[in-house]
Parts: sequence; structure tokens; C-alpha cells
Amino acid sequence: MFGAWSASIVEKIHVALTDMEERNGRIVAVLGGNGDLEVQAHCRSDGIFSLRGVAISGFRTVRVPRVWDDPERREAERDPHGDLRRLVRTFKATLDEWTKSVSELATWIRYSPPPLGVKPIEPWFEDQSEDDDDGGPETIH
Repeated sequence: MFGAWSASIVEKIHVALTDMEERNGRIVAVLGGNGDLEVQAHCRSDGIFSLRGVAISGFRTVRVPRVWDDPERREAERDPHGDLRRLVRTFKATLDEWTKSVSELATWIRYSPPPLGVKPIEPWFEDQSEDDDDGGPETIH
């Protein structure tokens, strides 16, 4: 389950952030990329495994004009506003996809039954009896 999720999210981030400039079939500049998926976990002495966090780093390069104080140079340099808008849209879409994917991972973890022979730290929904129902709405956080 986790392997499929991590491969999926790394591919999505890679597609969103990776950008290379090529000339004559050769890479001349790397303008965007991403690092590896980092997983922070903790295992207690009683064998309880906790996922503390997941993270991935990435970057996109935006060329900013070097000398905008010089009117002559301003004409020669490309306006970065379009690149900055695209960067912000890419960042927002990627962050939204990351948030959605982490939420899906949390749901998968929450509702996955434990392996055979493992004592869960709290009752699974299928194991809860009708006596546990307090009459209120079911909420899942």
C-alpha cells in the first residue's frame, strides 16, 4: 500500500516540478526537479509503529532580470511576471495534489486492517459493537 502511494506521489511531483533546457539533444540547464520522498517514523519497544511525517523537496527556477534599474537593460531582459505566475500556479496545484494524496494515505492507514496476529491499539470499526454507539454523528479525523 505505502509503496504504491509513494511511487504515485513521487511521479506526480516529478512531472510538476522537473524542467530541463536542452540544446542539440543535450541538457544544458536543470530548471526544476525534486528530491526523494522522506518518511519519518517511530517504532516503540512494544512494536507499535507510528508514521510521524512524509516530506518531499523540490524546486523550480525563475530567471529574474539582473539590472532593472537601467532602462536600456530593461529592454534587453525578459519580464519575469509570466514565469512567476506559472510558478505560483504550479506550486499551488502541486501543494493541493500533495495535500490530497497525504489525506488519502491517512485514510488508507486508518481503515487498513492490521496484519494477522497483531493486536490493534484501538478497536477497528468492524469490531465495534452496537453498545459503543452514543447516538451522535460519526466523525473521523
